[in-house]
Amino acid sequence: MNNFNTINGGNDAAITLNSNRGSEENYSFIGTILAPHTNIIIQGGSQYSFAGNVITNRSIYLDGNVAVDKAFGANFNADGKFPGTSDLESTTKVPRILSVTLPNGVNFSPENVTTNYVFQFSLNNNVEIDPESETMHRLDGRAFKNTFLIDQPAGTSNVLWSRMNDGKWKKYEPDGKNPLQPNKTSEAQTVELSIADVTEDLKTKDNVDNYDDQTIYNAGKIDGNYVVNGVEKAFIGWHLLHKNKFSFIVASASDDLSTMTASEIKAKYDNTITNYTLNVHGDLLVNYPKVFDFGTYTLGTSEQEPVSIAKGQINVENPFYMDWKLVVKNSTSGADLVDNPLLQEDATDFNVQLYSLKTGTDDDWEAGQILNLGDLLKGPETPLLTLDTQKQLSGDEQLDAIQPAKSMPFYKSDVNLKFHNGKADQYAKRPGKYKLEATWELSTADKVVDDTD
Repeated sequence: MNNFNTINGGNDAAITLNSNRGSEENYSFIGTILAPHTNIIIQGGSQYSFAGNVITNRSIYLDGNVAVDKAFGANFNADGKFPGTSDLESTTKVPRILSVTLPNGVNFSPENVTTNYVFQFSLNNNVEIDPESETMHRLDGRAFKNTFLIDQPAGTSNVLWSRMNDGKWKKYEPDGKNPLQPNKTSEAQTVELSIADVTEDLKTKDNVDNYDDQTIYNAGKIDGNYVVNGVEKAFIGWHLLHKNKFSFIVASASDDLSTMTASEIKAKYDNTITNYTLNVHGDLLVNYPKVFDFGTYTLGTSEQEPVSIAKGQINVENPFYMDWKLVVKNSTSGADLVDNPLLQEDATDFNVQLYSLKTGTDDDWEAGQILNLGDLLKGPETPLLTLDTQKQLSGDEQLDAIQPAKSMPFYKSDVNLKFHNGKADQYAKRPGKYKLEATWELSTADKVVDDTD
């Protein structure tokens, strides 16, 4: 304890902790600073350069970088309610949660009720577009497992309570049984309790008291280009997410939190409540070929080389099971449109092959038949391709067969453009390069709310 309680500094006065000499192996400062009447400046050039507590009634200035994992362990109590100093009941037998482990190795130790952690997890699989980072974690599957390390005082029986988005407190008793066994020993006991999926297991069976927020928040449109294994691709879509706050208390089995008032719960369990907000990202994302390359054809050799084929693939990720519509239009204009052999009648076949997931979630695909949707000789007013989860059956078996459904988390189809080289012999006015330009438009009929956080 470094006690500076007799120092009275003015507005510009401060105690400076210069920890720039710190390294990854050695801290420059470890301990507690008590300076209730003056400002404190903490300087540091290393993320490992300071460890301790600072207590003051004035201002604290942090001058240095703080890594994300270290920030999770930091606690700022601007209201003066330091851990252990709130107006708690006098008891030594209050159980508490020591730590919480989330998917992808994320772990945190709760500080007190004033600390609300926020965690970002993504359901999307395209790491080229949505790479993992210190702040964005990959959620492999939809189950969001929580594992709690719980301290049970000697001779106590306890129950885990939970609530979502500040709704009603509910006991966690799967199958009507309390998974926390009583501690009948004379010593405190540390036990582990896991919930396989908090987003499902904490719901009530009658759906009356479910407080999970199904609102889809829109964090903005996304588009861009990238290269995978030398293949140029493009993407369009929206950054979408669900937000839910989870709260947990391990309480004495004799306490019924569902009937206790907020002040009664606060008096006994204020510093043992664990809060965190889970942001689950599920971008509606369309990946499509940036370039269809037919290669090079030598005029007059169609008998030896009757067709040239350009291939690409359309992939759609739809983690939130939304309705979506994708429209592809020919937007070729100017010199690229004039005498373009690709755009002559019956010159280029537009073929699509739909793939179906065998189990609905993994990467085991089954190829369907190849469907011919006609040629490319269409203007911008007539789409080359329309994929729509809400599309009514048109009677065209080929077109209907490739339509998506909102129940598909993934959609995959190959696009094969087959150019009949004999058309080039007939229509090509000059040797050179001919291009086809196309626009890709994505829309959804589902309601989304702008994310203002």
